[in-house]
Order: sequence, then C-alpha cells, then structure tokens
Amino acid sequence: FTVSPEKQIFHCFGCNEGGNAFAFLMKMENIGFAEAVAELGNKLGIAVPRPASSGPAKDLKDKLYKITELAAEYFQKNLADESGETARAYLDQRGINAKTVAQFRLGYAPQGWDNLFNYLVSRGADPTLIEKTGLSLKREGKGGYYDRFRNRLIFPVSNQRGRVEAFGGRALGNEEPKYLNSPDTGIYHKGETLFGLDLSKEAIKQTQTAILVEGNFDLITPFQAGITNIVASMGTALTAYQCKLIARYCDTIVLTFDADSAGGIAADRSIDLLRNQGLRVKVTQLTGGKDPDEVIQKKGAEALRKCLSDAQPYLEFQINRVFARHDLKEIESRSKALKEVAIILAKEKDDFVRKEYAKVAAASLRTEVETVIAEIKRNRSYPSSHTANLQRTTEKPASKIVEAEKHLIACAAQSTQALNFIKERLNAQDFHQPETSAIAALLFSTDFAGQDNPAHFLLDNLPDESSKKYLSRILVSGNSLEQNKMEEILNDCLSVLKNERLRLKIEEMKLEITEAEKAGNPDRAAELLSALKTEIS
Repeated sequence: FTVSPEKQIFHCFGCNEGGNAFAFLMKMENIGFAEAVAELGNKLGIAVPRPASSGPAKDLKDKLYKITELAAEYFQKNLADESGETARAYLDQRGINAKTVAQFRLGYAPQGWDNLFNYLVSRGADPTLIEKTGLSLKREGKGGYYDRFRNRLIFPVSNQRGRVEAFGGRALGNEEPKYLNSPDTGIYHKGETLFGLDLSKEAIKQTQTAILVEGNFDLITPFQAGITNIVASMGTALTAYQCKLIARYCDTIVLTFDADSAGGIAADRSIDLLRNQGLRVKVTQLTGGKDPDEVIQKKGAEALRKCLSDAQPYLEFQINRVFARHDLKEIESRSKALKEVAIILAKEKDDFVRKEYAKVAAASLRTEVETVIAEIKRNRSYPSSHTANLQRTTEKPASKIVEAEKHLIACAAQSTQALNFIKERLNAQDFHQPETSAIAALLFSTDFAGQDNPAHFLLDNLPDESSKKYLSRILVSGNSLEQNKMEEILNDCLSVLKNERLRLKIEEMKLEITEAEKAGNPDRAAELLSALKTEIS
C-alpha cells in the first residue's frame, strides 16, 4: 500500500485499488462522494456547503436518521427506567453487563400500542416519516398509528459509521415472532448492513480476520468476552454486498457451525459469495453449544476461543468431513471418498491450491496423486484447445510500446507542460493499449489551461474504474517528474513509439510480400517491396 503525499494519491498493489483522498475514504467506509467530502471537511474544520434544497424529499435521509436516533435514545432511557426492569433482569440472566449495554446502546420498547409514536411526535417528528422508518405502522381502516416494537428488548442496528438505521427486537413475553426486525426503508437495507460492524471494524482490520455469526447475542456475548473481530448477519442469508463489505476490512473470514448444521455448508451459497470477494474462508465446528453465545454460556469464553483457533480452511474442512464419513481401510470406501473429494476440488479455481489438496487427499486415500488429479479433471470443464491458443496469442507480454505509452501518460498526468509537448506530436488515437487509450482520450479532449497537474481531474473523471486504478498505480510507482529531464524522457518515449511502430509495419509488409509471392502475384509483391524500401529509408 503506497501513498504519495506530494501527488496526493494512493495505490494498493495487493488489491489494485487507487485514487485520491476522496476515493480512499469512499472505498474504506463504503460511502458516496458527497459523504466523503463532508467527512473530510469535518475532519479539517471546513464547513462544506450543501446545495439548496430542491424539494421536500431532498433531506429525507437526514430526517429519517434523526428519527431513528431519537428512537434509540428513547429505548435506552426506557431500559434504565422502572419500566425496563424485566428487560434488565433478562440481560442479567444472560450475563450482559452495563458496559456492554452502553456499547451496543441496548434498549427497551415498553408495552402499549403507541408509546414510541407519541414520544417521537412530541419531539417534532412527522408521522408519515415515522412510518417511513418502519418504527410505526398505520392502522388499517382506522386513524392513527401503532408501534412495531412493543415489550421487546431492543438492539439498534447501525451502519459502519455508527449511524442508527434500524432496530431488532427480542420478545420478553410469549409474543411471536421471538425476534422482530425493522423492514427495509429509505436508510436501511438488510442485505447491505452487518450488525456490530461499527464497533468491530477496527479489530477486524487489525487481525485481518472477521468472525461471522447469525444472531445478536451470538455477537454481543463474545464481544463482551474480548472477541471483538466479529459481525452478525442477523439471521438472514448473506448477500454479495455484505461479503464485499467484509472484504473491505480483512482477508480472512471464519464461519461457525454446530455439529448438526456443518454438513450443509457444502451447499451454502455464502461460501461462494465470500470466496468470489477474494476472502480466505475458514470453518470451525462448535463444541459445547449450538452457537457462540451458548458455547460461552455453558463452557466459557476460552472454549469458544479454542474452537476459533481450530478453524480449518474451507476445503480442508470439507475434505476431512468426507474422510470421516468413510471407512478408509476399505478399497470401495476409499473409491467413494475419492469421487466426493474430486467434486469438491474441481470447483477450486486456484491451480496451486487444487494440486496441493490433491496431494493431501492422495496420502489419506493411499493412492497416487495422479489418480486424484485425473478424477478432478473428470469433474472440471476446460476450455477447448482453440480457445486456449487464442488466449495465449492475445495475452502479449509488455513491450517497449506499452512502456513508452505508460511513461507518456504518467508525464502528461503530472504536468500540463508535458501534456502540451505530447499533444504537438501525437493525438489520442496514437495510444493503442487498453490501459492508456481511455486516459489519453480524456487528456486530449480536456482544456487544462490554468492547471499544473491534471492527475486529480483524471482520477475524478475517468469513465471506468480500471483506468483509474491503472493511473494511480503508474503515478505512485514512478518518481516525480523532473523538469530538467522532462523533454529528454518525452523524446525517448516518442522515439520508441515511432521505431516500434515502424518495425511492426515493416513486419506486416514482409508478410504481405510473402503472401503475394505465394499467390503468384509478382506485380503486387514488387509494389509492396518498393513501398517497404521507402518506409525503411
């Protein structure tokens, strides 16, 4: 991960992300450009002016956030009051202390149909906006509203920046359902939020590992015990967006399963979603309880730590489960195990990982590694030889032209003087590499009068992410442009482009001459030969 304070850009050579300070904050915090500007302005004590309101819906999100924050404060106050005695007793029973209650802003929704609604209205909230937060619902066929959460322990659900978006509620009586969550709203989408991420993201960054659990207490109880690199999906199926969110903070994720459910993880869609984000997936089988909360309640925090430290890479876990199902002393059983293992490994995209696990499997099955690999191949679909050859011919190594175009773009992005020098001698169409053509098109079509450094304009306005990443990479890789050497560097690059393209044209003409001679067309061959001599001279 490289930062250039002088150029005010960053680039990560591990994940290939890059850009300026705004891009960095947008990617790290998963926020939009306007929010990033406001956040950085706030850090520097600069008031960022907002555009004038264009209608009542303009500030809708801010109004909804104000209501959810008021509701969170209301629930917290109730938990501390006399009305929250039952909820406090329940938390005591589960071993949740006052510090944890405060950290997670736990609260209580009292009995009664419209207590919260009336409180919010008394604080100036619009009834229709209260309904939009999902906290209250309109009575059908009657006037007025009633509260969604009644006689429930309340878990505020915040985004990764700590703003309360929604709530979860656990029934304290016989009400059904036992757990009730806010619906999707204008500020909350359950497939885009992870419970506890606002509190755990720093620990996840530091350990580069996230522990994924399901329920609220599956997170809160371990967190209180010091296991803080943990997030919860709140009982819903994991989404691609949530996986991407996790991948912003770490490279490894640990999934927890009990003995009864572990067998179903092979078909668990979340595994593929996590792996598609480049995350290393580990799996641990819990002992002593069906979930992390129960393990701690029955066996203590050290028992859960032991389970987590014993977590195995996903493939290893799956293969070991296959072996556990078969009697490997019998040849027929080993044959069945081989077929099951081959199906698992056939899905692995990384050749090295697949081959290494094939070696491990071969040792356990007491067979040759070639036998395992052959069985894997029977379960894989490979591209045709024609496709493979086509890929090999199109995947050309970096040439002098590629390097020259790269240096020209780097110079032009750092200096309008260099850009003008290049514009006098080339046009945008002279940049043929996929990495440079889009950047050149924007450079040549923009008037940079009065600007010394076009780089930031490019990083903000390039049409695709791949071009932005390429530009940030070459800018942080190279040294700052020395003015006294600029013309020399540019002339060298221009010379390379001219010579290399001439060489390619000569090669092309030679092939045409050969084809003309083979076709028995001496006149065409003579014409091409004359043109070739002209090019060379």
